Amino acid sequence: MIMDDINYGHATHVGHVSKQNDDSYLVDTSTGLWIVSDGLGGHESGDVASAIVVESIAKSVQKGLGLVDALAVAHKAILKARSKGKGSTGMAATAVALKLNGNQYEVGWIGDSRAYLWDQKLHQLTSDHTYVQRLVDDGELEAEEAQRHPERSFLTQALGTLRTQDVSPETISGHLSHENQVMLCSDGLTDELSDVQIASILGQEMSEQKKVDSLIQSALDNGGSDNITVLLISV
Repeated sequence: MIMDDINYGHATHVGHVSKQNDDSYLVDTSTGLWIVSDGLGGHESGDVASAIVVESIAKSVQKGLGLVDALAVAHKAILKARSKGKGSTGMAATAVALKLNGNQYEVGWIGDSRAYLWDQKLHQLTSDHTYVQRLVDDGELEAEEAQRHPERSFLTQALGTLRTQDVSPETISGHLSHENQVMLCSDGLTDELSDVQIASILGQEMSEQKKVDSLIQSALDNGGSDNITVLLISV
């Protein structure tokens, strides 16, 4: 799809196991905003949580807030919704958002939904807020071992969690050339595909939408054990 000199592809899939898609996402070229949110809690309103996050971040950005503040507001929005009886006490969500301003980009995130930069090589822009990633950062675990660790999905930060009233979002910024792409995804993709497999698809000569469709199909072919959402953006 092409709009305002921005090329992008997007898709989500419930996967082979769950009956409910707890992922939500947003594409808004008018504000240069893309969001992926992965709701936690399954039957405990994970879909409600991710929808609240996407709506809240979009409203905050429209008001001129940066991604750090927008993510903090989304955290409060889930807590407020819960206090009013919307959703459930167990609901929470991860989020990763991309804000484009011309060729400049900012990525903000909480949890283990990820952003990658493709410039003929694959670079992970985000660092998971997980127990296993903390072990990797501390040198107690190799990155290859982390991919298979049984506790790799144990989050140290999430939006709406009752463990804390505040969150500490992270951001990274940079410049996109015409040969670069940014991919946002939920962990339903990265739990099924390695970086090598993702890179092999992004390196093919085809449109952003076809790359997104191929990534999701490959994740489904490898098991599709979770909801899968992928956004791919270039300018």
